[in-house]
Amino acid sequence: MSIDDEVLEAQLIAVFDHYEIQDPGSGERPFKCPIHDDKHASASVNRERGVWKCHGCGEGGSAVTMVQLKENLDFLSALKLVKGLTGGVVVSTAHRAPRKKRSSRWIPPRLRGAV
Repeated sequence: MSIDDEVLEAQLIAVFDHYEIQDPGSGERPFKCPIHDDKHASASVNRERGVWKCHGCGEGGSAVTMVQLKENLDFLSALKLVKGLTGGVVVSTAHRAPRKKRSSRWIPPRLRGAV
């Protein structure tokens, strides 16, 4: 687990604590979505990756995204709130490099650098 992943996990735990959401534990676990009036655990969280997703309302993202949606804040204001909850350490998934898409077509090794 990288330092960024550890910080993202810590941010998510801090935000769960702030909104009094029961910590679902490690791995990928269900929980009640804090964004909509959730009667059943329709959201899931992956603490190791520091992300969550609601399969009911479709919202999801990092701890900062959850704060943005709950508090109706812009990105920087939500980031500041999360920074306060974590004691000043934040990492935003918005600033991470996007994952490189894999090509679905086969390219011969001698041509891979030319494409």
